[in-house]
Amino acid sequence: MKTAVVLAGGKGTRLRPLTYTVPKPLVPVCNVPLLDMILKLIFRSGFKRVIVVVKYLGDQIRKHLEEVNDELGIDLIVPNVDPLDTADAVRKCRNYIDGDFLVTMGDVLTNMDLDSFAKFHERRGGIASVALKAVENPLEYGVVLLGHDERIELFMEKPRSIELYVVGLAYSKVRPRMFYANLVNTGFYALSYEILDILNDNPYLMDWGRHVFPYLLENGYDVYGWNVGDAYWRDIGRLQSYLQANFDLMEGLVPPFKPPGFHSRGVWVAGDADIERATILPPVVIGDGVVAEEGAVIGPYAVLGNGVLVASNAQVIESVVWDDSFVGPGARVEESVLARSVVVGEGARVLRHSAVGEGAQVPRRAELNGESVSPSRVAHTLKAVVKR
Repeated sequence: MKTAVVLAGGKGTRLRPLTYTVPKPLVPVCNVPLLDMILKLIFRSGFKRVIVVVKYLGDQIRKHLEEVNDELGIDLIVPNVDPLDTADAVRKCRNYIDGDFLVTMGDVLTNMDLDSFAKFHERRGGIASVALKAVENPLEYGVVLLGHDERIELFMEKPRSIELYVVGLAYSKVRPRMFYANLVNTGFYALSYEILDILNDNPYLMDWGRHVFPYLLENGYDVYGWNVGDAYWRDIGRLQSYLQANFDLMEGLVPPFKPPGFHSRGVWVAGDADIERATILPPVVIGDGVVAEEGAVIGPYAVLGNGVLVASNAQVIESVVWDDSFVGPGARVEESVLARSVVVGEGARVLRHSAVGEGAQVPRRAELNGESVSPSRVAHTLKAVVKR
């Protein structure tokens, strides 16, 4: 298996306002675009050809891939297609696929062993294999009922808790050893070439979890589940999970991935930075050209993108600040995200999972508490602030 298809066309609606101007696959985690880590994972796993399917803000992704392709050193293809959904994306790029292949999402952070996954699929010989991860709360994902022979029995796409309980109870009585209630679909699939004919013959099959896998099971095809075990996997679809992904990377929980730059005692610095006058509380990630003035407090768990200026006596704590943003004197940013070129005024407060869109302004002394600000808006205007 040498070909991988990366699905990078989602809108990232749950991460708005951040994704109004940046496609979710390019959202930075510790100052590295998420898509770059997915591509490096694929390359390290031995895949030779990568097909990246884009749609929403696709021109940004195309431009980015043109810039990094030489560094990655892989056969990278971005086909000119307009997919309607995840399975349709694969259907429309079949001309670039010449054998069994891998499908991955372009908007999750993971270090799963894709080579072992591909070999599992080859050993099992089914039409499809799905990488599964045990999570504490499976209700936000596609839940999978897995048999003791690793054969998938049922897909439930984002079930309600009562649905999961009833189905689990029914299956546990019929096959007591079969039901695993907390295994969810990670969005990583190993697929036999034959599935492309099924997609062509059934054009109404649009989404893998909602349509394709239920169809395969109903028609007697063998679909297997591969448990990723202790491998790291996180969907960054919500602000809290996006923040946690940054923190986890700083903590060294996603090897071999780590923040860029020179590392010393929990502080990563990429390029030139003027932070000697500030108080730095690790772990902290600092981009190129960052300036932190006297009395500023950075960290713990803070990420500052390239060109960020943190003024005197300002604080950035458990937060991610994207490139070229400004945090004014005495301001406080905590448990929040600032997109590119944001201006936080003197003494302002951005707190408790607030998100400020690209180019927006938070006026002096204003306070955001779990709120979001649209790009290029002023936070105190009625239309700018939307309760989460």
